[in-house]
Amino acid sequence: MPHDPATYDDDRELTAYIWRNYRTLLTPLESLADKALMAEFKAEHSSPRMAKTIRERWGSKDDPDVVAALADGPEIFRDRVRDRVLCECSDEVILNRCSQCSRLVATPLAQQCLWCGHDWHSKDT
Repeated sequence: MPHDPATYDDDRELTAYIWRNYRTLLTPLESLADKALMAEFKAEHSSPRMAKTIRERWGSKDDPDVVAALADGPEIFRDRVRDRVLCECSDEVILNRCSQCSRLVATPLAQQCLWCGHDWHSKDT
C-alpha cells in the first residue's frame, strides 16, 4: 500500500534513506553517537533499573566527542551525517528514485515506489 504522497518531504526521506541503507559509511564517531541515540531511546522506554544499565553500557555520555556530535540534537546530527556521506561517499551511494514521481524508494535495489505505487519489476524493454 503506497504512502500518502502529501506527506513526502524529500529532505526528511533522503536522511532516512541514507541512515537505512548506508550505515556502513558512518565514521567510528558517528557510529558511537548513533549507538548513544539508540541507547537513550531504549532507556527512555525501559524500567529505571534497565535504563541505568543501558545508558552505562551503550550511552557514551562521558565521551566528549559524542556529546559534541549530538549537541545540536539528533535531527541535526543525522542531517550532518547524511550530508557528509553524500559528499564524501557519492561514488558508493545510489539514490534510487521512482521514474514516475521522482521520489526516493525504500532501498537502492527496490523496484516499486511506496509513494505512488509504480512497479517496475520484470519490465520487458
